[in-house]
Amino acid sequence: MATEIENPIAVEQALTWVGDKLDDVSGATAGRVEGVFVDSISGEPAWLVIRIGLLGRRSVVPFEMAAGGAEHVWVPFTKERIRNAPEVDPAAGLDPGREAEICAHYEIAPEAGRSAALAGRDSESLSSVPA
Repeated sequence: MATEIENPIAVEQALTWVGDKLDDVSGATAGRVEGVFVDSISGEPAWLVIRIGLLGRRSVVPFEMAAGGAEHVWVPFTKERIRNAPEVDPAAGLDPGREAEICAHYEIAPEAGRSAALAGRDSESLSSVPA
């Protein structure tokens, strides 16, 4: 991880959401925020790690598309889309290929947001790591 985080307030904000309910676009609870993945270079929050369902399946949602308050975090995705997102290991981090797969799932254009941040990254290195 970078030695100096570009925006430490964003990381602090993301970490305060750990334990909060994740609500979908209609306000239905889709899971619970369990952690944060940060960019391995900038240290900026990239993904919120979500625990889904009774069996504790874990996935992620884009941090930049989330808004939080009152012990809830809201995202502009349906519960179905969130629950069908690729599963992740919250302790392992993500490589650019896995992140590209997740970006495609959430229909993040290659030239936008997290997809754009991955351009030119070494495919063998982690691009997001646990905060």
